[in-house]
Amino acid sequence: MGSEEHGARRSRRAWAWLLAAVAPLAGADGVVTGTVRDAAGKALGGVFVTARHAASGIETTVYSNATGEYALPSLPTGAYTLRAHHARLAEATRQVEVANAAAQADFALAPTDDPLRHASTATWFAQVADGAEKREFILNCASCHEIASSRVIKNGAPRTREQWLEAFALMKSFDKYAVIPPDFDAGHYADWLTTQFNAASIAKLAPPAFAAPAAKAEITEYPVPIASELPHDLVVGPDARIWVTAFWNSRMWALDPATGQYDTYEVSDKPDVAAQVRALEFAADGTLWLVNGGTEAVVRLDPRTRRYTTYPVGIYPHDIAQDSHGDVWLNDYFGKTEGIARLGAADGKLTRFPLPSAKLPPSAGIPLPYGMQIDAKDRLWSAQLAANTLARYDIASGASKLYAMPGDNVGPRRMAVAPDGRIWIAEFNTGRVTSFDPASEKFESFDTGLGAAGIYDVEVDPRNGDVWLAAALASELIHLDAKTKKFTRYPLPTEPAYMRHLAIDAKNGDVWSAYSSLPTAVPKVVRLRRLP
Repeated sequence: MGSEEHGARRSRRAWAWLLAAVAPLAGADGVVTGTVRDAAGKALGGVFVTARHAASGIETTVYSNATGEYALPSLPTGAYTLRAHHARLAEATRQVEVANAAAQADFALAPTDDPLRHASTATWFAQVADGAEKREFILNCASCHEIASSRVIKNGAPRTREQWLEAFALMKSFDKYAVIPPDFDAGHYADWLTTQFNAASIAKLAPPAFAAPAAKAEITEYPVPIASELPHDLVVGPDARIWVTAFWNSRMWALDPATGQYDTYEVSDKPDVAAQVRALEFAADGTLWLVNGGTEAVVRLDPRTRRYTTYPVGIYPHDIAQDSHGDVWLNDYFGKTEGIARLGAADGKLTRFPLPSAKLPPSAGIPLPYGMQIDAKDRLWSAQLAANTLARYDIASGASKLYAMPGDNVGPRRMAVAPDGRIWIAEFNTGRVTSFDPASEKFESFDTGLGAAGIYDVEVDPRNGDVWLAAALASELIHLDAKTKKFTRYPLPTEPAYMRHLAIDAKNGDVWSAYSSLPTAVPKVVRLRRLP
């Protein structure tokens, strides 16, 4: 190693030490402003500036603008750690005391030695050509967690074929429900991965981009009560709290966004079994319906009394939706054939209904019905992740129809119904989002440009029809303008930001999600608020 490289590293360490050692600053009215520049004084735009509240652990983040300036919003009084960071840069910190005096916290950042260390899966897979292999790999190996530096690099070098085979064997050992199909060829994919990710190909990867000037947002990240938990789904409640499912610990959490405090609700009558709390939806009367996949049950919780009623259903339900009569509909996640079920809200009676089947051969595994929605005409829509289909079921007449997705193995995951009746479908395997017009029965697809975005969920802002995407493998929230059809990408300050579900506050348009990587990475609840 040359003396110039040693000198550069010493210089970067010196910058970081100098900035961390500066005396604490105090902010007026809770507002902290400053600039972000490189060591030569050049403005750095699109860098994360994060303020972590020492007492609550709540983190508030903004991006620096094109001239390197940033302005954190009004923050509660207290001590903060201020951090300027980006995957391309060696981060620097300042200690800030929000009190009564004006604050000006400036940063000078040096390049990092390893810009791919904190890069997302989408960055790692940017040079991998789209095709059958890439789509099958994303579907079967990235459906629960990212595939980035910590997965690709082992002991300081790209994984060997044998090490990839070890990873696949470990993954299959956790596959209790046989989600990975029998025809997944581990040997073939071990060879494929060693070709895609060797020292030469990794050296050609472009480092992560900075946030674009169009992306202006305030991002708030809340720690969860149990650091090993997986916060799976969430919804904005009628009480303005954020209701979050604690997947492993058989509980519901209700988050107060103003304080970061959680209230905990028991929702399982089988304390010795991981309930795997998943989908949830509030009824018009203020009660909360949710599904416990691990105990094959539906639960109705009354938040006012904290009492809950359990309805055994005999299937592993993945999603839940209510029709105009208040009845609850479920899908059969691990069923060998596509099907849905209705739980009567009044009598608790369960009735099952078949859906048209894609007739997957046994070698291709199970259909994996995933997202499910009911539109204003009481038509149920269901996306089959592995079967690559969209199904429609008319609740009133019982008529049903199956639609093949436009493209091979696109990975239709979750969906949303827009105010105009269109069905928006997240394509997990392609980086596209697709809409379906029930009147014309035609699909229209929109490409984010991120082939490995891993779009897990899609939600529509009821105020204006704008579409939001949870790009789980890109660690981004992505906005699609309903009128212009233009995308705006909002990188998130945590990697991996593996999101499974979105919720939009209909009152103000705030977008909510949770980081839910499995195995657990850094679980948080996150809110994005767009800034003018």
